[in-house]
Amino acid sequence: MNILKIVSLSLLVVSFASCKRDYADSPSKAPTNISASSGFTCGTLSTNLPDADFSLNLPFYFTATFSETVTWKIELKGHTSKATKTISGTSSFLDGTNAAWIGNHDGLYFFEQGELIKANLIISGKEGPCATISFNLAAGRDYTSATPTFMLVSNTSGNTSTFEGSSNYPYMFNIGATTLSKVQTADIRAPEGIKYMHIEGVSAEANGFFVGGLQCRKDAIAAGYFFPVTWTDPNQIYLNVYIRGIDNLPAGNYPYANLNFECHEDDNMNMSSMANCGYYANKPGPPVNNPDHFCPSSEDSWVFKVPIRHQGWQLFSCKYSDLLPSEDFANGGFGNRKLEPQKVCRVQFGVVSSPPFNRVSADIDFACFTYGAPYDPKK
Repeated sequence: MNILKIVSLSLLVVSFASCKRDYADSPSKAPTNISASSGFTCGTLSTNLPDADFSLNLPFYFTATFSETVTWKIELKGHTSKATKTISGTSSFLDGTNAAWIGNHDGLYFFEQGELIKANLIISGKEGPCATISFNLAAGRDYTSATPTFMLVSNTSGNTSTFEGSSNYPYMFNIGATTLSKVQTADIRAPEGIKYMHIEGVSAEANGFFVGGLQCRKDAIAAGYFFPVTWTDPNQIYLNVYIRGIDNLPAGNYPYANLNFECHEDDNMNMSSMANCGYYANKPGPPVNNPDHFCPSSEDSWVFKVPIRHQGWQLFSCKYSDLLPSEDFANGGFGNRKLEPQKVCRVQFGVVSSPPFNRVSADIDFACFTYGAPYDPKK
């Protein structure tokens, strides 16, 4: 054998030896699933607080001590909401570092305040739950105020897009439509809480398209703008809303509705009035009640259009920079055509029949804005 072959074989042996040693020495390359042995014991599953109360601003987590390191998961399920959440890991114990719950959920439905939640501890290699515990959700996560990355659609009256308050939501447009907050039933459950907003009817407009909707305004106040002052980048802001599709369609309704999620900008940054807004000046009778900063005939409306062709509830999200300008010159289609989220003074949800003059309906819930990424209920 010549010297070149000897050197090559030597390098090959060294290479295999190095690969084997690296795999054994690197935890990241080791198997991630560890099954329990025949002598495994899981101990007692507990929580650090008797109930989950996220209004306390305290961590909530599970505790247990195992007889050995295993792969585990905790499966949570709400008794009323049917919401679910799975927490998993590999360790010989559970505590606040690896088994914390922040009140989030994995599927469609949110956990409901006051409900009983059951937690099953599942151990890899063992049949059935190793331990089970139940606790109450005394208070859920606070979704009602703006944070650096999240805010609900809301108005100065304190109502929010969770629709859990009064059935008479401010600024409804009952133009040939019924717009009301509905309590969930066995057939139609609200994703969040127990209520959702229902809009149904036939357009009373001459062209037969716009059916009805609701509007959230920042009223006649100096700082009448929706977003935190740092939310200026349209590439970072997302509109998010749950919309129910065409299952359980009310009698006589057609599945040809579109839902418009709109942001109205105050381009000139002043109050609209008879003197500076052709919309008010040209309307018969007195100006509409509670005027605000938006002039529909001369300022921008940006639209997130969602055709309702899906089944059941679904979460839809859209980046602010991907919104479409309003096609109606008399309703937000004649502004400066600049994306200026810092000037958003009101938000609107409108149901449109397409083709026109059909009886259509739409259900919405938990409309919110996020900064940096679309809303993710798992986080």
